[in-house]
Amino acid sequence: MHKSGIKKKVGLTWITTDGQLYTFKAHDRSHPRSNEIDTEGEKISNEIIKYDHIYDSSWITRGMNADETIESVLCGHSERLAIAWGFVANPNASKLQM
Repeated sequence: MHKSGIKKKVGLTWITTDGQLYTFKAHDRSHPRSNEIDTEGEKISNEIIKYDHIYDSSWITRGMNADETIESVLCGHSERLAIAWGFVANPNASKLQM
């Protein structure tokens, strides 16, 4: 794609909490409560690992940096960040819509 000049559009996920629209892109750190979002994302990861989930590196389509893990690459997508924000913003939510 790079050699042919084709550019991929950045994928975005939108979620509304308390009447305000939030937009996330992969590995987004622009939200003022990013640390809380990351902590919630870690809770989600720990919960699914508890039920024997294994992260599959075959889904990684690029080279990894030395400071990255399989989990950090796979868990930084925009949908996961939006879900984590939904739980941070509304801890008692029974459903989230993105």
